[in-house]
Amino acid sequence: MFFQFNVSVNFNEMMRKHKKIIGLLLSIIVLSCTPRVSKEGMVSFEKDYVDVLIRNVNIFNGTDSMLIKNKHVYLKKGLIQSISDSVPITSKEVYSIDGTDKTLMPGLIDAHVHLSGSGSLPWDNYKGNEAYNLSAYLYSGITTIYDLGGISTSLESFKKKIAQGKFPGPDIFHTHIPITVKNSHPIPLTKELLYWPLNKMVNIIYTTINKPEEAKNLVIKYKKLNVDYIKIIVDEIPPGSPQMPFDLIKELVKESHLAGFKVFVHVGSPQNAIDAINAGADVLAHGIWRGKLTHEQAQFIADSKVPMIYTLAAFNNVNDIRKGTFVPSHFDSILVPMEILKPLFFQSTNTFYSHKNINAFSAFFDDVASKHSFLKYNFDLLTQKGVKISIGTDSSLPGTYAGSNYYREMELLQEYGLSPYQILKGATFGNSKLFLDKPDFGFVDVNYKADLLLINGNPLERLDLVKNPELIISRGRLVKRK
Repeated sequence: MFFQFNVSVNFNEMMRKHKKIIGLLLSIIVLSCTPRVSKEGMVSFEKDYVDVLIRNVNIFNGTDSMLIKNKHVYLKKGLIQSISDSVPITSKEVYSIDGTDKTLMPGLIDAHVHLSGSGSLPWDNYKGNEAYNLSAYLYSGITTIYDLGGISTSLESFKKKIAQGKFPGPDIFHTHIPITVKNSHPIPLTKELLYWPLNKMVNIIYTTINKPEEAKNLVIKYKKLNVDYIKIIVDEIPPGSPQMPFDLIKELVKESHLAGFKVFVHVGSPQNAIDAINAGADVLAHGIWRGKLTHEQAQFIADSKVPMIYTLAAFNNVNDIRKGTFVPSHFDSILVPMEILKPLFFQSTNTFYSHKNINAFSAFFDDVASKHSFLKYNFDLLTQKGVKISIGTDSSLPGTYAGSNYYREMELLQEYGLSPYQILKGATFGNSKLFLDKPDFGFVDVNYKADLLLINGNPLERLDLVKNPELIISRGRLVKRK
């Protein structure tokens, strides 16, 4: 939502000829950050690819509003091998678990993360630790993440290591750096994190588009980076900054679709959402917060059937940080390094003006606070019209941390009126279908990936039970919380 801690090259022809210069700039930026958080990972593998039999367990499969009762679920080689009424014939090395009065459900999916973020305050910045963030997601029962704005080469490296079992973490789907326009979000905020001369080069380093005919080559470049979808920015952060015009949005979406990619569009205002939908967007990243929706606009969004990743907690966290009332949650205290949390206990509204020139951040935080009442009003209106709400966090960003903030997001969705069933369906099967037609995760059935949570009780009756799973299973491996 706010900014990227890592930046990448602008894919135009001029910069293609200067890869060494870009590489040097990226190295300088990384070295110019304050120290990287170095906290030990929070999970480990308990059993490595043994066959698992979960006996007499109830199942929430990700779609049905009622539990499927008393089944025997057999996991083999990372997949759900069988679901049966009688105990199946298994290998001698099967690891057997009594599932009586427990619920087996799909692992959670966070549909909006920034893996390279640390969650630190902009005036006390730390570089993120991606490997640690991955362990924090898995600790929280999140077995799949959609990164919406990191460096593709880094994300691909982590993706392969996780698939190979080199360390525990959720499966990763990703785009590259979001496509924006000159001096538009996240460029103004990034400038304030860097010092001269780097802050003068941000428009060169980010991927920006100037005219429609550039769209095709940008999408070709992204395809070569093995991205899973395309993300573009259509927003005004801070107020008064440029926004991507409709002709560029439409051309980017058209070229992305021709190349086989779904498009996630970051939006803020009602008009941003309308423009994105009219251009053919597949997913809206963030709810409508920068303006009050009319009934006609809400109906238009609902009729489009375009899902929305609302990120309620992220906006609430910004508002609380600005007021000086942010309180870390219990799981924040477990999962977030103290270097990140400590400044929050001493910050106040005056902090914005006591460190360095951060006018863009201050304007953005003030904008969120002044429009905070729109968040719930718009949410209520959209859900009344039947808009599909997807579950994502925008972590790791200030106050919004990897893993732990997913619980806060679910709490707020329930406070705003969604039922545990609606939330859990959105967090599992619903999220799995955001950009994939035939996902192999997010659903409990034979031949689906064994990304699962074993819950002591019925989470459709008590959503908070999801916070303390008895067992986390990632690709068939049993995960142990440290």
